[in-house]
Amino acid sequence: MNLNLRQLKAFIGVAETGNFTKTAQKVHLTQAALSATIRELEGQLRSRLFERTTRNVVLTDAGRDFLPTAMAVVRDLEAASARLGALERTGVAQLRLGFTPMVAAHVVPGVLQKFQQACPEVQLDVIDDSPQALLGMVDSGEIDAAFGAFFQRASGIRQTPMFPSKLIAAWSPRLMKSRTTLGWSDLSAYPVVALTEASPVQQLVNATLKKQGVEVSLRMAVNNLETAIAMAGKGFGVALIPSFAAAACKRYATLTADITPLVQFDFYRISKIGRETGEALEVFSKEFTQAAGPDAV
Repeated sequence: MNLNLRQLKAFIGVAETGNFTKTAQKVHLTQAALSATIRELEGQLRSRLFERTTRNVVLTDAGRDFLPTAMAVVRDLEAASARLGALERTGVAQLRLGFTPMVAAHVVPGVLQKFQQACPEVQLDVIDDSPQALLGMVDSGEIDAAFGAFFQRASGIRQTPMFPSKLIAAWSPRLMKSRTTLGWSDLSAYPVVALTEASPVQQLVNATLKKQGVEVSLRMAVNNLETAIAMAGKGFGVALIPSFAAAACKRYATLTADITPLVQFDFYRISKIGRETGEALEVFSKEFTQAAGPDAV
């Protein structure tokens, strides 16, 4: 048996219209070609599918029995074709993206919901780890791209700016009243919750404090950015954080303000040079920028 989609569509068309002439016009065949196609199908199935009279065409018992199967096969094949077309347009069937834990927890879930609506055929896997670990996974090809404040360039890695970010201060209302801005020199009056020296963000903070000639009182140093925000929210001190982390500040009810003079830097998407990004990654990147960029803060 060697059935094909053309035969099945021809059969369904005649069954629906009960007329060879109308069906031939609909499927863009001559009436003779349509009749030949139906005969081929009947020969394959070894069954007559239609009773032909001078006035109309009706299904035989075999035709009525075969019609649901033919319709289901055509429906499934067309649905599969549509899915494959969607995958071709997005360029990938699976996307593996990396984020720092704070961004993965507070920004990515909302972005992922919107992305799945736009690209329902793409499976997106989320990997959360440190910037250094994410860089290594991009370089090895373990993940397709990673998002973060990658301050140092690496050989073979493409850095695509997503949006500008800056350093801001976060603190508890119990420690200080709300302010629109905070000078670097003001920090000397309050304890500071810092990140460890290995953190690129903390390295930028330390370099700026040195440049501004400001000495601060260190209350504690923690590994995780969200931990620093949580400690600041409980009144242990002022946390100096990137503005894209403001989403987490809402959870811990911290106040935030720009630190002047402003210290700005880019938030990047990194990918391996030579690796195709595809439309799906661009769609995700756009949604991510809208959720995490400066307009969202």
